[in-house]
Amino acid sequence: MNARRVLTHPLLWTAVVFAILPHVAGANPFTGAAGFVDIATTMLIFGLLASGFNLLLGHVGELSFGHAMFFAIGAYTTALTVKGFSVQVFGLTWSHGANENMWISLGLSLLFVFIWAVLLGRLIVPRSSGVYYSMITLAFAQVIYFTAFTWSDLTHGEDGLQGISRPVLPGLPPGYLTDSTHLYTFTAIVVFACLCVMYWITVSPFGTVLHAIRENKVRARFLGYDVNKYRVNAFVLSAIFPAIAGWLWTYYQQSINPDASSVGYSGNLVMMSLLGGVQTFFGPILGSIVYWELQNNISQLTKYWEAWIGIVFVVFVLAGPRGIMGILEDARDYGLTGFLSRKKREAIEAGKELPAVDEIGAGGISQ
Repeated sequence: MNARRVLTHPLLWTAVVFAILPHVAGANPFTGAAGFVDIATTMLIFGLLASGFNLLLGHVGELSFGHAMFFAIGAYTTALTVKGFSVQVFGLTWSHGANENMWISLGLSLLFVFIWAVLLGRLIVPRSSGVYYSMITLAFAQVIYFTAFTWSDLTHGEDGLQGISRPVLPGLPPGYLTDSTHLYTFTAIVVFACLCVMYWITVSPFGTVLHAIRENKVRARFLGYDVNKYRVNAFVLSAIFPAIAGWLWTYYQQSINPDASSVGYSGNLVMMSLLGGVQTFFGPILGSIVYWELQNNISQLTKYWEAWIGIVFVVFVLAGPRGIMGILEDARDYGLTGFLSRKKREAIEAGKELPAVDEIGAGGISQ
């Protein structure tokens, strides 16, 4: 591997961004406000969540409107493991004592998300695609949301689960992760390790097949690949990373409520991925950083911050359909002047493909 490939490797730049982020996240040069570590931690957790979602959207080409349900399952499993519970189901009492071991909560979160993802994947993937696929995932996400909202004996309903203690790391004193900087460091290590695994998946032969399915499912099937099997496996893998994000989020927030599985959370994942750039490794992470940076700064200026973020999102999508990463790549390859002239040339060439006015009759385009 030559020096150029090392210096441009996405994981290297990811590590650099993670090191800088707590010093600049939420900073405002106009007011002199310094960076906020807590905002940086939020950016990392949602960056992992969006990256898991983008494994499905960007690398397989399938849009899920309910991916936040895996985030919520991981989060609630963690909270219930830490706090314990006692609930009656069909006349039987199910109970679990409090357990603050973070590895047990992580293992259970991954187990329940894996089971749910396998069941959904085998049910949804072979039977749907396109808009039907999106709507079915949204429907199942609503099932999780209303379960969390209405099953008060287990989830405490709208109030959610509160007072979740942060874990104790082996070899470190209790309360070590109560410090914001220490928690950020722990989160950054976990997220970076997950992103390394994700990068390995996307560049592996398995990832290459996913890209082939994204470009042309029929051709991939003709080449002998079991397309539905790969789609199910990708669906399950894309659910694992949100589960880990939910595990981290519960310890960070020290609480969890039904909003974590809402349509709004799933919609934010779509926005982050498109804003940063799908079909790129760093795009969802960058999208998460930009989204939370916009929210932090705009919300201090107006209560209509969501509308302004929507406007910014629309502008970015229209100006650069490939997201911020696409704009940066084009500017790198063509230069700013070349990039602008290229966009103008593409617009002109696209216009040339339209039929002339005199070719369109009352019944449509003349043949």
